[in-house]
Amino acid sequence: MATAKAVPRGTEEEGGGGLAARGGALRLLLHSPSALLGVALVLAVVLAALFAPWVATHDPASQVLSDQLKPPGAKYLLGTDELGRDIYSRIVWGARISLRMGILAVSIGLALGLVVGFLSGFLGGWADMLLMRVVDILLSFPLYLLAILVMAIMGPSLSNAMIAVGIATFPHIARLVRGETLAVKERE
Repeated sequence: MATAKAVPRGTEEEGGGGLAARGGALRLLLHSPSALLGVALVLAVVLAALFAPWVATHDPASQVLSDQLKPPGAKYLLGTDELGRDIYSRIVWGARISLRMGILAVSIGLALGLVVGFLSGFLGGWADMLLMRVVDILLSFPLYLLAILVMAIMGPSLSNAMIAVGIATFPHIARLVRGETLAVKERE
């Protein structure tokens, strides 16, 4: 009776290295029209946000009441809203604010998570127990509820919103960093 060995797809034994080693993910992306369209749209929004002062056709806050609810055209690429503001310019400048807020919120969460996770894994003992219990308490709340709670304590503003999202996301990162720190510590 012959036996067959099960070999997972994308492994070394299958031949050619793992999926990432062979550029499989990039190949899949390049051969998927919908994925390419998605990447192109995201890239277009990011580039428009980065170059907002040069690509925005109007001041996003200026109101021209005589141009209320104009359809898209040469003067207003995506038309105007009920106050006569250019929708295209508002989208471009809004994307700029959203990207800045997202990058800073992720940076805050990453910094807190790295510090707490590393200290917890490296110090061990009571420090590990204390830090991870705080992380467990924060993880017991849904992400958005925790962010809203932090916002309620700190008050409404964009900078407080960034801090709130950073605080709400850091426990997940802290858990991962702690696990990796413990793994490296055991190898040594």
